[in-house]
Amino acid sequence: MINFVLYLFLNAMASNDLFYLAPLQGFTDYVYRKCYHQLFGDIDTYYIPYISFASGHKIRNSQMRDLLPENNSGVPVIPQILCSDEVEMKQLASLVKDHGYQKLNLNLGCPYPMATNRGRGAALLEKPDELKRILDALFSDFEFEVSLKFRAGMTDEQSIFQLIEILKVYPFTQLIFHPRTADQLYKAEANRSLFAPFVQVMNRPIIYNGDINSIDDLDEIRKMVPDQNQWMIGRGVLSNPFLIGELNGKEISPEEKKRLRLEFHELIFETYQQHFSDKGQLLMKMKGFWSYFANSFTNPHKAFKSVKKSSSLDKFKQNYPAIFQNYEF
Repeated sequence: MINFVLYLFLNAMASNDLFYLAPLQGFTDYVYRKCYHQLFGDIDTYYIPYISFASGHKIRNSQMRDLLPENNSGVPVIPQILCSDEVEMKQLASLVKDHGYQKLNLNLGCPYPMATNRGRGAALLEKPDELKRILDALFSDFEFEVSLKFRAGMTDEQSIFQLIEILKVYPFTQLIFHPRTADQLYKAEANRSLFAPFVQVMNRPIIYNGDINSIDDLDEIRKMVPDQNQWMIGRGVLSNPFLIGELNGKEISPEEKKRLRLEFHELIFETYQQHFSDKGQLLMKMKGFWSYFANSFTNPHKAFKSVKKSSSLDKFKQNYPAIFQNYEF
């Protein structure tokens, strides 16, 4: 009886939850978002992977395609920018505004050296003066609903607590906390023990992001923050497209999961084929998709190996049907 009451309580809690798709560069692109939303539709908002300036002060074509409103039609999205200073912020924010968006996410979480070495992403956590200039200009020169995604710090996981007085100044619509340092990249486990004291000091709802793969993960965080109901998930959804449904208490039979996995894969593949005529690029996209999707199978390594060894798109087309036939979920 106690277990049944707990089950009902958890499901009641889950029904009030909000789920957001984390922006993973090269993985959660507009094709993935559109296909996922069409087939599952259980994510409240999809964050578009960041746009930023590459060499020659240009924005990559792939990032521009991801931003285009026509590629996001019918899907609730929020663009993200990655910048190093006020000047870059204004240029990127203007571009987002020109494309008709009213919401904007500022990236203070990217941990990769290619970004942090240029003072972008998590590096801004160690530059409070520059961060204030960026935020002052963002809120004074634009009328976006602004959200912020950030890590705990570059190397010190207490760094974020030193920025609390700055964060409290601005009317952010959302704050998204990933409790890892940049030097950890995505290794080891996110330090969930940082979340509760941060929420307490900020005294406002915070979106939790980091290593959510099961209802047990949500429950562990709720033990520390009982009314927590906003979650951002990236790799967990890429590895298990049924994860949000499971977190919401939805029951799906193994047969239905098998059917939906194949349908999702076929929809992804078909849509990529419509948008990318270059076979090499298409193959690269599908290999990227499978690098996570293979985790849906009981033997992820063998499942992905069949895809990874495909030397051409034709080989891929020959290889992947056997995975669904020969490997269990």
